[in-house]
Amino acid sequence: MRFHRVAIVVSAIMLIAATFLSSYAFRWLAVLFLGTFLAFLLFGFEMRVAIPELRRRIEIERKTDVERTVGLIRKARSGRVARSLVEEKIVEIYATLSDDYNSTYRSLLSEPNEALKVLRSEGDFLDNLERALKIVEADLNED
Repeated sequence: MRFHRVAIVVSAIMLIAATFLSSYAFRWLAVLFLGTFLAFLLFGFEMRVAIPELRRRIEIERKTDVERTVGLIRKARSGRVARSLVEEKIVEIYATLSDDYNSTYRSLLSEPNEALKVLRSEGDFLDNLERALKIVEADLNED
């Protein structure tokens, strides 16, 4: 931060000197310095290219599958898109269990089975999801 203040002060002095002094060479040096400083400001501050990061490794906080599923279910309580994602997950379960994944997936989307009908029914989404998952569990235990 100290370098930026110094550069601004030096730029101001160069600008004032270039304005009032009549030396042609000094004016061009001031223009070159101010142009370089402007490029540093634009690329250094805006794009952060000139300032190297001391930490090379940026740690990313990753969520577990359980946390993602819990977040999806929370969003599904009020949103249609999240509900459709939950429906697709149930369809994927059935499609994975079948011999022909693609045809089962398409047929379940067009003609829903009992679990999907329960999930799409009116009422509290969490109760419907719980009943649908019990149906899926029963179907899994049959196989």
